[in-house]
Amino acid sequence: MIASIVAYDRNRTIGNHGDIPWQGKMRADARYFRDMTLGHPVIMGRGTYEAMGRLLPGRPNIIVTHHNLSVDGGIIVKSLQDAYREANKFDDTVFVIGGGQIYEAAMETIDTIYATEMDAHTEGDAHFPAIDLTKWREISREHHDADEQNIYNYDFVEYTRIYKNTE
Repeated sequence: MIASIVAYDRNRTIGNHGDIPWQGKMRADARYFRDMTLGHPVIMGRGTYEAMGRLLPGRPNIIVTHHNLSVDGGIIVKSLQDAYREANKFDDTVFVIGGGQIYEAAMETIDTIYATEMDAHTEGDAHFPAIDLTKWREISREHHDADEQNIYNYDFVEYTRIYKNTE
């Protein structure tokens, strides 16, 4: 299964100048991301890796870039298809974790989207692609109100691709 995991606001904003606008202010999302991806390969673009400044522990980290890059413990590939090939050496469940260009490139290959949808409008220059509800079905939604560890109301939402019978 190829899944994406993402947090975005009402405008589908995921980042601003290499930063996540709500970094450190949405603890539940950080826990959700960790719990979902731990032990599974994660695929990211170079910009996402550089913004994090480190590899994520406890999971194979695959970085897609056309730049010359060397990362101890990371797997560097030139294309999304190469990333999928590398990821499948580790596990059948693969998570695409960003950024915007990688999400856009992967959208047609993703089976499931795990989204944290925040009730907020933030400034940003990176966005998650629109979810076309003729191609995706919402299968679960869990609402949470803002609290001392989460500055926005938010929902954990799971979307699954609608596959048409081609017979």
